[in-house]
Amino acid sequence: MKIKIIISLFLFSFLASCSSQSEYCNERFEYCLNYPAAFEPFGSSKSGDGQIFYIDGGKIELLVWGSVNGQKRTLEQEKQYISQNRTVEYQTIKSKFFVISGFENGKVFYLRTEKTQNGFRSFEIRYPKEEKETYDKFVEKINFQEKK
Repeated sequence: MKIKIIISLFLFSFLASCSSQSEYCNERFEYCLNYPAAFEPFGSSKSGDGQIFYIDGGKIELLVWGSVNGQKRTLEQEKQYISQNRTVEYQTIKSKFFVISGFENGKVFYLRTEKTQNGFRSFEIRYPKEEKETYDKFVEKINFQEKK
């Protein structure tokens, strides 16, 4: 009985942290990312282009970064470049962003890249295939906004 109560409390706490949002803002590339508060920041890159977030010690990863488009790639060219060596199951491209999703190294990945004035901003979430149903819902709660 105690174990059921403890598990129930843990699940309630986890679900509550999934429904509340946090915000990460990047000064260098002038964007903010809203994401589920269940993710814990792990560290930013030395170049200041992004951040890594984890749930459960890295079992679930969220990466966010900005990049300068020095090679003047189109969104289609950037999509092709990022898609290399991946099993892409879904892809779409619009005028200002693209999305690819699929499988890599036993995990599901979902990647969204948006065109900015000087480059791109991207986020990618990775999670185990067997937990796809649970973490697919997280994708809907992750989005960029302009830095205020």
